[in-house]
Amino acid sequence: MPTFDDPAKDADELGEAARGLAYATRRIPVPEDTYRVLGSMHSALTSVQQSLRQLAHWHQQHSPFAATDDGDYAAGQEEAAKASGWLTIAAASLDQVVQLVMTAQSENGRIAWQPVPNPLDQALAERSEALDAGAPAPGQAREDRGRRLE
Repeated sequence: MPTFDDPAKDADELGEAARGLAYATRRIPVPEDTYRVLGSMHSALTSVQQSLRQLAHWHQQHSPFAATDDGDYAAGQEEAAKASGWLTIAAASLDQVVQLVMTAQSENGRIAWQPVPNPLDQALAERSEALDAGAPAPGQAREDRGRRLE
């Protein structure tokens, strides 16, 4: 469960949830669930984007307190500025991803998923159609004047 006040724990939970989703989406037994999954992914990506922007701002705001392990404040402040810049770019880069997921969800919402036919039911239907037409059923030979025709 999210803490809403412990970023490290919530980030760990996000990582585990994303890992779980990656595992779960290898097989989707209820096709209609894809719309809901895409909606939740859109929401998650938007939240990740917000977090990246907030982390960029945090690095910028706290850069006066940054130093390297050996106490070099100038170098630490430079690293904080670079981290802020990269986080800003990462957040901006997610704009396209968020839009693409939203577009995919919109397209998905127009799909009326049909059930996957059961192979046994399909074979029985083909056999029934063949018998109704007077033809041999699939995989069956037909007798003609005492000899078998394949």
